[in-house]
Amino acid sequence: MSHPNVSRRGFFAGVGALGIATTLSACATSTPAKPAGGGSGSTALALKSRETSDKSRKAMQALLDEFVKQHPQYKTTLNTMEAAAFQQQIRADLTLSTPPDVLTWFAGEIASNFAKQGLLLDATSVFPADGYSEQFAKLSTDATGKKIFVPTNYYWWGVFYRTSMFEKWGVSEPKTWDEFVALCKTLQGKGVSPIALPLADSAWLTASWFDYLNLRINGATFHRALLAGQESYTDPKVAKVLDTWREVLPYLDPAGKGLAFQEGSAKWQQGKDAMFLCGPFLADAMPADVKEDISFFQFPIIDNAVPVAEEAPLDGFIASAHSANPEGAKAFLGYVATPAAQELYLKISENAVLPANSNAKSPLSTPLLEKGRALIASAADVTQFFNRDTNDDQLNVLTTALVKFIDKPGEAADILKLWQSDSVKARGN
Repeated sequence: MSHPNVSRRGFFAGVGALGIATTLSACATSTPAKPAGGGSGSTALALKSRETSDKSRKAMQALLDEFVKQHPQYKTTLNTMEAAAFQQQIRADLTLSTPPDVLTWFAGEIASNFAKQGLLLDATSVFPADGYSEQFAKLSTDATGKKIFVPTNYYWWGVFYRTSMFEKWGVSEPKTWDEFVALCKTLQGKGVSPIALPLADSAWLTASWFDYLNLRINGATFHRALLAGQESYTDPKVAKVLDTWREVLPYLDPAGKGLAFQEGSAKWQQGKDAMFLCGPFLADAMPADVKEDISFFQFPIIDNAVPVAEEAPLDGFIASAHSANPEGAKAFLGYVATPAAQELYLKISENAVLPANSNAKSPLSTPLLEKGRALIASAADVTQFFNRDTNDDQLNVLTTALVKFIDKPGEAADILKLWQSDSVKARGN
């Protein structure tokens, strides 16, 4: 149940967002796994979580407590690990002879790879027949049609701004890319830096720009194929993405490269930067009066012929295929899929995310959350985020390429060639 994330993942663990970190390759040595389902008579159920904020810990424990009320035969334990260490160890955890039964995780390519390796428990029997959108159900399914992930919450990405500041500057939300470029020009003419992009500890933010531009120009099918290595970064379609982004590079905050995320968000909060492509975690540490003043608009439409896809990172739970208590693990997965469980977690954690089950209500419903819900509900397709749809190795390659592009946009062709070469090396083929 989480947000995103200095790797993109682990960055926000300290402020209540639920990230992850570093690469999957740095995994601990594990004991060889025993056959799936061994020891099915066990009543112990171990949950391993990366939810490290105080409220998130309490919310996770509340889930376990309520689960035990409904299933008193199980004895549960909660092990919470710092996000970066969790990410480094999860592959090893899934192959242990005595693994955690259930783990917090997220939808995307890494979960699919775990499933291909036979590491995830088949949760098809407890996956709800309704309550999940077609997109969310698809993201929970492996290549063989089995449900291997249970979504519990999600968030969205958009271009965030402060309503009072837009009113002060006399500007409004743009709908198209041309309108967005014109808005940037207007704001700059008023002495306002149009776009926040702090990169000192958050170069992964460049991935959000690449994702959205590629989705708006080339569509979700090409985007996924590119991230899977089935298309090349030297393709003219990708060159067009950079050419389009170049139109707004003059409107990025020139100090952004030297700012940490928290510094950049503070500058945006103060109205010194007008817009910030981000998720709602941007406002997590901000005062209540500021949160009430925050809104966002959909990333501008570039080509009306391209079906509109949105980034909606989806979080939830997986279970180990080698669990000593597969029935208990499945029972817990079935429980967290319910509206009641998702409402309970969000009420206690107070995270600015939405329940994945459409029958669940948002306990802390706000106009901002409802606007986010409507955005994703209207999308023709849903993607995750660059390193959820690929992996952190590929994210490192992307950030190297895009930070260089911001500095030297005239070298785009050479940057794309190097990006492709580095991507192949990172993929190992």
